[in-house]
Amino acid sequence: MLQFPKLSSTWLLAALALAAGGTAFWATQRFLADSSAGVRRQWEARYALRPVLVAARDLTAGQTLVDGDLARREMPAGFLPSTTLAATDVDRALGQRLAVSLRAGDPVGEASLEARVPALSRRLPEGSRAVTVPVDQVSSQAGLVRPGDRVDLMLAEERIEGAERCVVVRSLLESVHVLATGQATREALGPGEAQVDLDTSYSTITLDVTPEQAQQLAVGLRLGELIPMLRGAGDEAPTGLEALGDGRLACRGVARGEVEMPARAAPRRIAVDVLVGGRQPGGFARLWVPENDL
Repeated sequence: MLQFPKLSSTWLLAALALAAGGTAFWATQRFLADSSAGVRRQWEARYALRPVLVAARDLTAGQTLVDGDLARREMPAGFLPSTTLAATDVDRALGQRLAVSLRAGDPVGEASLEARVPALSRRLPEGSRAVTVPVDQVSSQAGLVRPGDRVDLMLAEERIEGAERCVVVRSLLESVHVLATGQATREALGPGEAQVDLDTSYSTITLDVTPEQAQQLAVGLRLGELIPMLRGAGDEAPTGLEALGDGRLACRGVARGEVEMPARAAPRRIAVDVLVGGRQPGGFARLWVPENDL
């Protein structure tokens, strides 16, 4: 039967110490390697170059950005504010007014701009015009008409002829796109966007119209009151409405879209006695003179 030599306690302790030392050395090397890799990744991420928009020259607060005001530059991402505009956001910045002054090379961020939406003029299609008209709580559907909606515009006109009063309501424009309500130009929320509180206190709406429609609006605003009617989403059908009036004789002919007013009464005449001189002194003549000529 084989017999193994007995190890002394000294050799046993030495073997255990060597094993523990080796394990500690391996663990330390592993820890240092992992830490070094983590630090390297952090520094690489911090100093990774990111293409952003910067000021091409010194710019002053209140200045409207145009093409030559902006440049693209790569800068370390770790030293940039999170709201810095990417180089691809140039269309988002053009047309905006600066809220602060910038030196040449300064990055352009959301906080650098007065507004975070494109200028209204950049949203108008070619040939369109923006016209602002007044509204109240009733005509704006309690302030629930929003940018992006479409409305029909009715014109309510009041005419008075003598003792006769005529109110005529007729269609002025149909399916007009609402660009803004008050100063809000943000359109309805898209999928996944956070809900925001609606501002219902506006007193004007801005409409996207043609120059000819702008003329109609200008005339309508001086003739009477504009009444917007909110259209349902996707509803493009014409209303087919004819003019409607009320007021007895003063509204005759309203079915044809015209108001026929009664003829004016002949002006009242007043008798005027005129002393006429000549061969027969003391002669008198009576003249009938229109009252308006006196």
